Amino acid sequence: MSVAFMAALEDVPESYDKAFDDVLEGRSSQVRETILELVKPGMRVLDLGCGPGLFAVEAAKKGASVVGIDADQKMIDAAKAKVTGIENPPVFMADNILKLGEFEDYEITQARKDDDIDTNAVTDGEYDLVVSTFLLSELKPPQRQLFMHIVQTLLKKGGHFAIASETLPKNSSDRKTFWKNRSLAEKEARKRFPAPIQNLQELSKEAGLDISEHSLFGPEITLIIGKKGDSIPTNRYQNRSLQYQGPKAKSRIWYNHTTGGWRGIPIKTGLYKAGNPSQDSPVVVTANYELTYYTVMRALAKDGIDAWVLVCDTAGINVWCAARGIHFDSEDVIQMIRITRLSEFVNHRELLLPQLAAAGMDPANIRERTGFRVRYGPVRIQDLSEWLKLDKPRPKPKKMASVTFNFRERMEQTVAHIPFLFAAILAKPMAAVLALTLLSGLGLTVLFPAFVSSIFPATLYALLLMVGFNFALFGNAFVLGVLFPILPSKDNSFWRRGLGLAGITLPLAAVIMVVMQVSWTVFVTWMVIQFVMSTSLTLDWSGMTAVSDPKVIRREYPYMITTLKVGSIFVILFNLLVLAIGW
Repeated sequence: MSVAFMAALEDVPESYDKAFDDVLEGRSSQVRETILELVKPGMRVLDLGCGPGLFAVEAAKKGASVVGIDADQKMIDAAKAKVTGIENPPVFMADNILKLGEFEDYEITQARKDDDIDTNAVTDGEYDLVVSTFLLSELKPPQRQLFMHIVQTLLKKGGHFAIASETLPKNSSDRKTFWKNRSLAEKEARKRFPAPIQNLQELSKEAGLDISEHSLFGPEITLIIGKKGDSIPTNRYQNRSLQYQGPKAKSRIWYNHTTGGWRGIPIKTGLYKAGNPSQDSPVVVTANYELTYYTVMRALAKDGIDAWVLVCDTAGINVWCAARGIHFDSEDVIQMIRITRLSEFVNHRELLLPQLAAAGMDPANIRERTGFRVRYGPVRIQDLSEWLKLDKPRPKPKKMASVTFNFRERMEQTVAHIPFLFAAILAKPMAAVLALTLLSGLGLTVLFPAFVSSIFPATLYALLLMVGFNFALFGNAFVLGVLFPILPSKDNSFWRRGLGLAGITLPLAAVIMVVMQVSWTVFVTWMVIQFVMSTSLTLDWSGMTAVSDPKVIRREYPYMITTLKVGSIFVILFNLLVLAIGW
């Protein structure tokens, strides 16, 4: 997973090539030299994700006419600094590679054609060789399909391509190392990386590219070389299907409602059919959160609406949270329109987006680049049928535009959120402690009585502490759901709500523990846990209601992290001290 550390190296473009080659133990140089063997004088070469331009410069020295593109302006500046003294220097441009060819994919309005933008500057399909190294694995899975389509479009017939990328190792021990390095890299970068590429050859074949060579450089670096032939491209993102009726769908809905979708919440992105849509049917855009998909499809079926459902990649997050964050914006919609080639399925150019997606959207940008106009539908998909019958009025009726967070909705969130938090925080440590308690209390009694006598009380104490934590977690969440509207909320501050909740639940917890006559050490421990739960749980609810303000949440989030860390460290150290001293 060494490629995952590329981001840190990109901060210093001047030393990037050498540093990256060192990380890969010389394999990036081997890949570059292998691709350079394909370059011949007079060739037109395009380097996608050119970085600081080392390959492009070497290819130009061999007599090729080279264009290098990279999204990082610092990389382009470093590349341009290398071209002095070259007879036929490469041309370097800073641009988003995934935008290449988007105006060739669809009909563009006359106003767009009259712009002072040469849409054929790069995408004229006349390149003899298209090269990309260590870029594809950084893209989301749908973006990879678009990227391969772009490569196929850029090549002239018979033109060659060379793509090197990180792929998932086949050997089990190499995979373990891969996932370990990936975890470390994600922790360092504080973000999740796209799913690893499992089959680079399959991606190429789907794009209509014929592979002639396939090489491995170490367990995780794959290089494929081939050409644009007569193969017909296929598209896995068109005509998607996922059963939304029947026992299996109902079980998944129940699972999401009761667990918050702790595991398996994303569905495949792409174009789905609701009913039997025609070229005149509406296009409904939504997120790839599993429960959202079921809700949308079942509502459309109930109202007898035939529609195309464009499911965008929101990292398995619901529309509201994804749009308010960084996971659902105009680029996601534009890219999915291109990937699915939506214009081939409908005569009109209108998208129906959920109102709660508006925070992340730029309708003008979508229309300019795809020709599709954005209309925001009702807050709830259940009102879509009535809204369509009213001929999509502006403004929408108040009941269709209002966001609520009533008592029933808050209780539903409570039921879903408790199992989610349990799975995320307590499931693994509680299982480990339970197993150790059973072993020490049963299986090890005869063989290691001295060991059991020392460890059994500690594991039993930890187990009881976790059981109590679960009851306290549910109690806090229930009280929060009931009292949410009256908790202090100046400037929509969830941190203030958390402090307000702590002011209510701490005295209640204190009374309960006094009645139970717990020891003073347990009393101190639970007062700290109670405070941590109240403040962090309240802030964790921020994504469940339109009351939240992303700016305020981003400002307050460090408070929650600090409280969790300090509180956890205190509880652990305090209880170790209690056990050690024997209070």
